[in-house]
Amino acid sequence: MTGPVLVLWDLDLTLLHPSGFGTRMIAPVLAELLGREPVMDVPFAGRTDRAILTELLVRNGEPDDDIVPALMDAVAERCEAHAHDLLDGGGGALPGAHRAVAALAEDPQIHQGVVTGNMRRVALLKLRVCGFGGLPDPALGAFGDHHSDRAHLVAGAVAAARNRGIDVSAADSVVIGDHPHDVRGALDAGARPIGVATGRVDAAELRSAGAHSVLPDLTDTAALLAALRAPAPA
Repeated sequence: MTGPVLVLWDLDLTLLHPSGFGTRMIAPVLAELLGREPVMDVPFAGRTDRAILTELLVRNGEPDDDIVPALMDAVAERCEAHAHDLLDGGGGALPGAHRAVAALAEDPQIHQGVVTGNMRRVALLKLRVCGFGGLPDPALGAFGDHHSDRAHLVAGAVAAARNRGIDVSAADSVVIGDHPHDVRGALDAGARPIGVATGRVDAAELRSAGAHSVLPDLTDTAALLAALRAPAPA
């Protein structure tokens, strides 16, 4: 690394385990909107909150995109009101996550931000509750409020960094995530993907999706730094 590097962290199942927090928060809000128990069998992993809630509305016979912003606000409010449920339900920072973020913070060339499918309000809550404080920096991030395409999130995070005076492009950016959607979003945006096999897919699937490096978890900070410093495959 010869210049600034923007490291963009995914949250769920990369830095922290949500332990079903999103489902527990969304289901009652959707039930109140529908006036009945909702059908919840849509995929959540690796997707943005906007995409998830949009599909849930369609799945439950409410295909009106105009409802989505109000539904996102209601879900965020419930998450904030029940923040304790994240830890009470078994969630929290994944092994090595705090140490990994701290290790990267020791290099002045590395700037750590967030690229997550979580809504901004929910992402900030999860970082706070799981003890991450100000790093990774949410101001160098993009969230699942407005886009369904993760490549757009990476581009938004790069733009946020440049607006802060950090001279980086997508090619100077690394996305660290647990899901093929993280990997593909990075590649589509022109960033380097590093996979972490702490989610619901294994290392082979992350490599098949195009991850340049794959780590079993975040407990080996030397391996993480080596993956960041490794050149992109030809």
